[in-house]
Amino acid sequence: MVEHVTEKIESDEDDRRMTLGEHLEELRLRLFRSAIAVAVAFCACWAYRVPLTDLVFEPYAIAADRLNADLDQQATEAIALAEAEDDPVATLGAEEWREWYAVAGYPEVKTLRTDLRVPDRMKGDAASHGFIFILKMCLFVSLFLAGPVVLWQAWMFVAAGLYRQERGVVYRYFPFSTSLFLGGVLFGYFVMVPNALYFLARMTLTQIQYFESVGNYWSFFVTLTLALGCVFQLPVVMMALAKIDIVAPATFAKFRPHMIVGSLFLAALITPPDPYTQMMMAVPIAILYEVGIWIGRLVAPRSVVGSDQ
Repeated sequence: MVEHVTEKIESDEDDRRMTLGEHLEELRLRLFRSAIAVAVAFCACWAYRVPLTDLVFEPYAIAADRLNADLDQQATEAIALAEAEDDPVATLGAEEWREWYAVAGYPEVKTLRTDLRVPDRMKGDAASHGFIFILKMCLFVSLFLAGPVVLWQAWMFVAAGLYRQERGVVYRYFPFSTSLFLGGVLFGYFVMVPNALYFLARMTLTQIQYFESVGNYWSFFVTLTLALGCVFQLPVVMMALAKIDIVAPATFAKFRPHMIVGSLFLAALITPPDPYTQMMMAVPIAILYEVGIWIGRLVAPRSVVGSDQ
């Protein structure tokens, strides 16, 4: 009876197998649907390119406002300190700091001079840079928006060759992985990018006039946000390794000090060469590693967890 049922299941699976030509036709269909989704998303991004550009530039605007506020505060404190001292040298220093402000309205209305403040807009080295940036931005965002459709089409192509249990694993863990990736991207957008720009420019704020190139900013923006999205996948990788009993949770815990050093090394490779930005990257990696250990203990086989304890 059991052998008959087994033969029946195997025969049903054989009936579902496709030929090479059918696989190629299925692949063509999935690629076509993915391309349509990306094209529709690109057209939508192009139609709303102005608010989309403002959204991408928002981290820079936050950093620029903070830098100008620091310049204003530094100049105000220097002028007040110099005027309080009965010293010709200090008085001369106060006059130099006053040059940071526009003449009209000073001192009733203090406004940093346009040629000295951090500009609100970025610069392009050529007339075509703005257009190239718009194309890159719309393509990147369209891939991001159409990502669920593209991934679903890819999954429908791959799932045909998987068993039901294997498909169940993907259905169970894919939402968790996607949420972590989006969390990493949002962390980069709201925290990492503006703070990194602020700290890097703050070190030489009064010595070097800061002008951000649109090309450099875009590379910086994409690198940090995507890197953080990938880094936030660490708990998923650890959970998978613990689930299939390749690496025990106790092994992860044992190598915790090595991971701390590794997180600093990885942050040094991804982020700009300043300790502030590197720590902003390394700390989340260390926290995610601890989360991965905790989740690994939940999903690991009971025999492995029991032996670890």
